[in-house]
Parts: sequence; structure tokens; C-alpha cells
Amino acid sequence: MSASFERLIDGIIDALQSHVVPNSGDDFVRGQVFSAIYALNGLKLAADWKAGPLLEQVSLQDDTFAAIRRLANGMAHPEIPATPRIHGDNSDAAAIEALRDDGDRRLGQLLLWASGEGARAADRVAANEIERLLRRAICDQLKIELATTPKSMLQQIAGGDGGAAQG
Repeated sequence: MSASFERLIDGIIDALQSHVVPNSGDDFVRGQVFSAIYALNGLKLAADWKAGPLLEQVSLQDDTFAAIRRLANGMAHPEIPATPRIHGDNSDAAAIEALRDDGDRRLGQLLLWASGEGARAADRVAANEIERLLRRAICDQLKIELATTPKSMLQQIAGGDGGAAQG
């Protein structure tokens, strides 16, 4: 998405919030305006899936894979991909999304392994640390995801800010 398109959507939202909502005494019209703001925020986020958040998630996954490789030294574990998985300036959002999704699958497999009896029997301390690391990484990845998701319409109406969630 170009910066001018994003500025255009932001300008429309600002005009609706600053001029239409305050000057409307009709609750139905206000509800329709908030619906339009919600739709515009969704359009802004969906118009062009930015590679930035995806790259951030892949980088977080790669850091997690590297840490697990160090912690699981000598333990039999599911395959951990070589890192970094992205080299150079890759802006192909579909390819990055596929890497992110594969990373999610692998992190899930590693979490099942680390929380299972096999890993705990091999090295309980390392398995507990790996499980803790994986759970924290998954939470951090969700924070990135939530930062690119528009606020619910009810949250926008209650808060009156109509903007997308910021991370």
C-alpha cells in the first residue's frame, strides 16, 4: 500500500470523526459513521498486507529456534530449521507468510515435544526452559498479530478513536 493511500484513508477517518460524528444528533447516523470508520480501518489493513509484521514474526521465530537449538543440545527433538530463514531484502508477503505459518507449525511441534514426557525424561530443566521460551515467543508473536488487527467496532465506538490497534 502506498503512503498516499494510507494518508487518504486516515484523512477520511479523521474527517468522519472530527466533523460528522460530533455534528450528528441522530444515533442511527452515528452508528453508521462508526461502521464506515471500522470498514475503512479494515480496508487500510487489508489493502496490502505489509511484509513488516510478517518479517518481525519470522525473526522472532528464528530467534526462538536458535535458542531452542542451544538449550536442547544433545536431546532428540523435532527438526529445527536453519536460521535465519530469510536472506536479503525479501518483500514478497506471500512467501514470508508461508515461512511464518511453517514456523508456527514447527513451534507447535516443539512445544508438544518440550511439554511431553520424552523431553522431560531426557533433561527436565532444559525441557521446562524450552517450554517457557516457546510460550513467551508465541505470546510475543500474538502481540505483533494484534497490532495489525483493527479494533472491534464496539471498542471504537466506546473509545471514539476509530484507529487501528497500535503495537
